Amino acid sequence: MSDIEIIDMFKSKGIKATPQRVVVYRALMELKHPCAEEVIEQVRSKTPLVSIATVYNVLEFFFKSGLINKVLTGDNRMYFDIDVHEHHHLYCSNKHEIADYYDEELSDIIRKHIQEKKIPGFKLEKINLQLIGNIGE
Repeated sequence: MSDIEIIDMFKSKGIKATPQRVVVYRALMELKHPCAEEVIEQVRSKTPLVSIATVYNVLEFFFKSGLINKVLTGDNRMYFDIDVHEHHHLYCSNKHEIADYYDEELSDIIRKHIQEKKIPGFKLEKINLQLIGNIGE
């Protein structure tokens, strides 16, 4: 996705396309499930004058705007995901890496299970499942 496409995407969602937002979104696209520190490093390697506070503020804005998701892992670190479509995550506890896991059947099983349990006062909005293990070992 080019910067023009990022700007167009922002505009289509009613989001002002500032240079800082574009460079942070670009970093999120280039990195796979980065933590804030990785985003900061990537942004500052291309735009050194962008402050750390700005990157954190933009990440929070993107999350609140629904452009990204946050993924909290077993090592108590926050990672960011630009894929906001329903999917799950595989977390490698040895490498501290996250991989996307798409399984519509699993999501359907969870939905059905929750519906059958009829948990009082609970309405399922979204499934955000994280499986913890070791990838490639």
